Amino acid sequence: MTRMRIRALSIFALFALTAASARADVVDDAFARGNALAAAGDYAGAVRAYEDAEALLPGRSAALSFNLGTAYAQLGQLGPATYHLRRALQPQAEASVDIAEAARRNLGVVRQRAEVAAAAANLQIDRPETWRDAALSALRSPAFGWLSVSAGWLALLVWVVRSRYREAARSALAGLAAVLAALYLVIGGLHGYALRTELGAPQAIALPAKLEVREGPSIHRKTVFTVQGGSRLSLVERGSGWGRVRLPGGLEGWAPLSELGELAAPPRRLASEPPSP
Repeated sequence: MTRMRIRALSIFALFALTAASARADVVDDAFARGNALAAAGDYAGAVRAYEDAEALLPGRSAALSFNLGTAYAQLGQLGPATYHLRRALQPQAEASVDIAEAARRNLGVVRQRAEVAAAAANLQIDRPETWRDAALSALRSPAFGWLSVSAGWLALLVWVVRSRYREAARSALAGLAAVLAALYLVIGGLHGYALRTELGAPQAIALPAKLEVREGPSIHRKTVFTVQGGSRLSLVERGSGWGRVRLPGGLEGWAPLSELGELAAPPRRLASEPPSP
């Protein structure tokens, strides 16, 4: 029976590896198809191919998010373009230096277009990011969490082993342990604060060209203001398919969750399928 169990486990492991390899091949094929369509100028087809790849990808890909955002920008869809370009810059995507620079550059172009469109149609738009926004985004990175944990363990290790040394060395090691403990508390506290800020009011992007924000969670409630697509919003409450959103300036209202792209949530398929012949 033990031999049969080992054989069954081996077959299962082989199947899992084969399935993972097949999925990786499908993702690569969809990504390559999207690149070919984008090179040919078919950005709508490229978006569908990239979203096929993203749906099969188990994690995050900065390159895929960047390509999606750039393709949407070529289509003039500022909301989805902003959504994907911002996802490419999130710490979880682990963007390379080149991709991060290109994403920031394209995001700047999209932002300029959004500001022009908002001014022309008299729409509300979020204010540009401040240094505080950039700092909180950086502090949410898992790297800061690991740095805090490492400092804490090193402080404990130094404190434990200091008893093996002479008095002069003990004082120096005690000082080192105190510094490491302070780093653990400060970095860990800032990392936790940034994460709590994100969890309490997740960041979302207005996806349609014009997002109508209402005074209550119903299509029948009065529209209190309209937001330019691509604007950054805080999602402060949810209920019955609606979310209470807040612009950085303080304006609040309700909008359908289907028209919001939550940056920390799993990716969404935004492109519509082409009509069948």
